[in-house]
Amino acid sequence: MKHLKAMAAMSMALCLALASCSSGSGAGTTAAAGGATTAAAGETTAAAGESGAAGGEAQAGGTLRVGQPSAPVNLNIWTHNDQAAYSIMSLVCPFPLQINEEGIKENYLVKEVTNNEDATEFTVTFRDDLVWSDGTPLTSEDVKFTCDYMLEHKLSYAPSFLSLVENCEIKDEHTVVYHLSASNVNFYNSAGYWIPIMPKAEFEKETDPMNHTYSGIGYGPFYVDDYVQGEYCVLKKNPYFTMANDGKGALLDEIVFSVYSDENAVILALQNGEIDTSSNFITVAAQNQLQNNASFELLSVQSLGYGFISFCQNNTLLQDANLRKAMAMAMDRDAICTVAYQGGAEPMTHPISQVWADFVKSDIKQPAFDLDGANALLDQAGYTDANGDGIREASDGTPLQFTMTYRNTLANVDSIMEILRSDFQKIGIGMDLSPVDATTFTANVTQGHDYDLSYALWATIDDVDTTIYTIYGIGQQLNYMDFNNQEMDDLLMKAKTTMDRNERIAIMDEWQKLFVENLPTVNLLVASNVYPVNTEKFGGWGIVPGVSGPLTVTKMVNVYAK
Repeated sequence: MKHLKAMAAMSMALCLALASCSSGSGAGTTAAAGGATTAAAGETTAAAGESGAAGGEAQAGGTLRVGQPSAPVNLNIWTHNDQAAYSIMSLVCPFPLQINEEGIKENYLVKEVTNNEDATEFTVTFRDDLVWSDGTPLTSEDVKFTCDYMLEHKLSYAPSFLSLVENCEIKDEHTVVYHLSASNVNFYNSAGYWIPIMPKAEFEKETDPMNHTYSGIGYGPFYVDDYVQGEYCVLKKNPYFTMANDGKGALLDEIVFSVYSDENAVILALQNGEIDTSSNFITVAAQNQLQNNASFELLSVQSLGYGFISFCQNNTLLQDANLRKAMAMAMDRDAICTVAYQGGAEPMTHPISQVWADFVKSDIKQPAFDLDGANALLDQAGYTDANGDGIREASDGTPLQFTMTYRNTLANVDSIMEILRSDFQKIGIGMDLSPVDATTFTANVTQGHDYDLSYALWATIDDVDTTIYTIYGIGQQLNYMDFNNQEMDDLLMKAKTTMDRNERIAIMDEWQKLFVENLPTVNLLVASNVYPVNTEKFGGWGIVPGVSGPLTVTKMVNVYAK
C-alpha cells in the first residue's frame, strides 16, 4: 500500500507573485496593491493579528461579523457550486482535506489515506473525535451514506469525483474503503477536498435533495443557529468540536454573515465598523480605500483559480472553432489586467494556469491578442458585414450578436466588459451585456446551460492533471458550455489512470494542443486575492490559498476577540 498524504500539488511549483480570482459566484477580484501584505502561492501572509501578537493572548468568546457581497443560493452545499454558501458551510461541514499555506493538501478530518498499487482502492481512516453539533458521533455510516446518496441522486460533484466508485465499504467505525472501477491517481485527493460529509440521519429519508432546506447541523467548529436567505446567517460554536486550541475548539462564540448589495456596500460597512472582514477578496480600488485605515490589515494570498470566458455550444454559431478563435484573438488580456484590474493581475496565456509550472513548461499558448488576425480569420471563414451595420453575419444571414452573461457582483467586471465589447466591435461582433445575480447565473448558466457567452472565475483549480476533467469532460458537472470532444475527453481520462506524473504531464501537453485548436473557453487572467481583516478587534488571523482565504476553517479556529 502506498501512502497518499494528499498529493494535491505534487511538486506544485507555485511560482507567481500574483494569482487567481474568486469563484464564479464570488464577488471580489483583487490585486496586490498599495498597503496589502502580499504572498505568492507558497508564502501566505498571516499579518499582524497572529495569535499572541500585539493585542494580547488568545482568549475565548466574541462575535465576528462578516460581510457578503452576494447572497448564498442556499446552505445545502451538496447540491450546488456556490461560493457564498461555501464561505459559511466550510466552517460547519469542512472538507476532509484542507490546503495549507504552501498550497498543498493535507489530511484534516482524516488520519490516513492509503491506496493500492494501481490506485483502484482507497482506504480512508477518519478521526475518532468528530461529533455533530447535536452530540451524535460522526461515523463511517455518514461517510458511506454521502458517497452512495450523492451518486444515487447525481448531486453536484458526484458525477465527476465519485463516478468510478463501485462500492464504498465500511471497514470499521471510522474507516471506509472506496473500490473503483478504474484507476484514478487523485481520487481521494479530489473527492476529499471537494465533498463534505452529509448527515445520514437528516438525508436518508429525503427524496428531493435539490429542494431540501438544510438544518444547519455541523461537525466543524460551528453550526448554523439562524438563517434568513438573502439577509444573514448566524453560526454558533460547536461545543463538541475539539480539533483546535488544545481541545477547546474555536475561540469565537459566534460568526454573523450579513448580505450586502455589492462590494461598495461591504467596504462602507467595514469603514463604519459594522463588519470585521469580507467573505470575498476585494478589488484594488477597495484596497486603496482601506489601506490607511489602522483598524484593518490587508491579507494577500495567491489563488489557485482564474478568470475565463465560456462559449455555450447550444448556440449553433458558437460551435464554429474558427469563430471562437477569432473572438479569443479579440480579448486583450494585457488591457484587462492593467486597466480593469489596475495592474493587480497577470494574463493567463496558457490553457493551464501558470501556477502549475510543470504543466506549462511546454509553452503551449492560447491565441494572442491580434485584431487584424481576427478580422482576417473571420473573412476567411465567410463571416461578412453584408448590410454595413458594423456587425458581421453568418452565411444564413444570422448576425454575430451575442449576449455576455456574468454575475453583477464580480469585481472589476464593468471595466472588463467594456474592454471586451469595444474590441469585439472592431472585428464586427456585437456583444450585449447581461449582468445577473448569483441565483440567476446558476439557473441560466451553470445549471440551465441557456446562454451565449459567460464570464466567471474559478476559485480553485486543483490537481490539474485530473480535475480539469470536471470542467471539460463530456457530460461533467462543470462543463456548462456543453463542450464535447471525444479525443480531448479520452486524454483527460487517460491522465486520471496514469500513475507516472511525467507521463501525465505529457498527456496534458497533448490535451493543451487540442484545447488551443478547439478553445472551449478562453482563460484570461490570474490575480491575487486580498482580504481585509480587523486586527484592532481580533487577533489570530491567518490565510491560505483557495476558496475562503482567512475564513478557511484551519485559520478561523484561531481567530479571537481582543
